[in-house]
Amino acid sequence: MKTAKDYFNGSANKWDKPMRVALANGVSGAIKTYVRLSRTSNAMEFGCGTGLISMALAPHLKHVLAVDMSENMLAVLEDKIARNGVDNVTPRHLDLVEGELPGERFDLIFSSMALHHVKAVDSLLGILFQLLTPGGVLALADLDAEDGGFHGDIPDVFHLGFDRSDLRQMLEKKGFINVSATTAHVIQKQSATTGTTAAFPVFLMTALKTLGPA
Repeated sequence: MKTAKDYFNGSANKWDKPMRVALANGVSGAIKTYVRLSRTSNAMEFGCGTGLISMALAPHLKHVLAVDMSENMLAVLEDKIARNGVDNVTPRHLDLVEGELPGERFDLIFSSMALHHVKAVDSLLGILFQLLTPGGVLALADLDAEDGGFHGDIPDVFHLGFDRSDLRQMLEKKGFINVSATTAHVIQKQSATTGTTAAFPVFLMTALKTLGPA
């Protein structure tokens, strides 16, 4: 049975299509607007893919650890890093849910369109809380709740987007504060359920790790 990893490995070399570049520009632009970035900050991108957002934010950060489960996606990112002479983005093959956690702690953790591929979202949010420094920021971009028309038959889509209020409550239960959300981008594409062009909003939700113990 084909898995999400198979799908992403097979799609890596043709991933950076205009629709996905536009999405990455929208999400990275929203992060720049709503998160205070600093050249002293260490960051991690969870589910980095080909690194479109990591590469966009790298000039504003000290270092980005770009994490993904797809070796082929990371290979595309490694090529971008070499071609552009980028020295502060490090790709790493890692499964945060099932694998060993990185030893580093981060001032910022961000992701885009990765959360709906994680079955145990509650567990992942706890791991991300653990990996943040006190006062660190989490920035999650994903689809608003939808009817399944966005992905069609792509494997391992465990959530058809997210209700913003539900996700906010999950974050607050983990100890995050100052949780807020905005629409970062709207994807226009053919719906697999209706066969017509539909609008799929993508939110950016930001949250602050408490300064004290969780």
